[in-house]
Amino acid sequence: MTIPGEMMEPLSIQIAKAVPLADLNGIMLKTTGEGLYESWAGQGKPYRETAMELLERVSQRGVERIVLGDMLARYPMASDLAAAIDKACPDAKLTIPAASQQVAAVLTGLAAIKARLNDPTVRDDLIRSGVQLRLIVETINSLDAYKNLHERLHQLQAKQYWVLNDAAKKLPTSPEQARELRAYRDQLRSACLLARGDVLKLPEAPVVRATEMDWIDGLDAAGAQFHAAIDQRDADQARSALKKIRRIMVSAPPRLNSMIVTNAKELPLVDLARTLLELAEATGAAEIKAALQSLDLIIPTIRANVVEHREWQDADVRIGELDQLFEHGGADLIEDFTSDWIELKAMVQDQIARDPAADWTKDMQGYIDKVDDDLASQTVLGNSDSDFQDAFAAFRGEAQYHFLTVDSKLKSNCSALTQVSAPLNTILVELGL
Repeated sequence: MTIPGEMMEPLSIQIAKAVPLADLNGIMLKTTGEGLYESWAGQGKPYRETAMELLERVSQRGVERIVLGDMLARYPMASDLAAAIDKACPDAKLTIPAASQQVAAVLTGLAAIKARLNDPTVRDDLIRSGVQLRLIVETINSLDAYKNLHERLHQLQAKQYWVLNDAAKKLPTSPEQARELRAYRDQLRSACLLARGDVLKLPEAPVVRATEMDWIDGLDAAGAQFHAAIDQRDADQARSALKKIRRIMVSAPPRLNSMIVTNAKELPLVDLARTLLELAEATGAAEIKAALQSLDLIIPTIRANVVEHREWQDADVRIGELDQLFEHGGADLIEDFTSDWIELKAMVQDQIARDPAADWTKDMQGYIDKVDDDLASQTVLGNSDSDFQDAFAAFRGEAQYHFLTVDSKLKSNCSALTQVSAPLNTILVELGL
């Protein structure tokens, strides 16, 4: 449902009155994964003109329900804005269906297309789009594989390195530490086994698969060394293995995240939407029209998920760097921590600003404030007390838990999206494409 032309101006006026310009970029990033001036409006114009241009492009792209719905949720007391949105897009007040429901509508649409493959018009439209549709199948499969690989490592990262390293030091004299380290070893072995299966979903190009198998083999080898060290109660070998594991944990997740972002950004779902539009117009089939409407919601949802995930990944890397400062200690600990903390705090607060009404944001800001307060009390460089470390540990746990929820959301949406691959591939195979 596009925004009626006669509602563009009155709605843009209410947006300019109720929504601070500084918030619009966050709204667009949260709902579509694309910044205000990046994709939706030109810079340097009066605010109302910016709002008008935004509405026109949002309506053209079919994402008005998502964007206006977020405005309603963010400014519940802006009654004039709510009234204008209700006239322009009544569906904005409804809950956006989960990705699984949206994908279900797409699958129904694909089934309707498959049932019409004997129709020459349908066949011709699909054949013309064959190359793009095949690319969609391959990219979805790659996206799923890279996301699974990233998740394997993210689960392993949940255990702090310094805790494992400290346990390894005590390995010769403490059976309890051996049990804890062996549990991590078992987790590591399972992750490598599952990761090898994930690689098989990638394109058969040797370099693509070999790139991933290289770090998996390295992790497996380090895990075997770790296993032997635990059995022999060899602290030095256990710590050596942990260093090898950690190098992979530091380098592989950001690269895998980059591959997730690249595949999601390059996923040509717009081409599928264009094909569905042509087929909907040619056949008049209600199922295909509904599939197109759902796809218009899926595309920005996936993009927004990827952007959020990428930014939390960046924050998670910074958290790891601060962990290393605690491990090394030294006279410059507080000074170095303060510099890195300022950057990390800004990254997390950007996320809070995009979703200020969310339940997690209040708790997160409280943990940030506690770190700030305890950091300010550290007057002697290098002599950070346990309260300060505990405050950062609490922040770290909350931030990484939220990253896990972001990660799980992206994984869930990607998993739902992968269901499109099989029926679309079946259609292409039947067409000989």
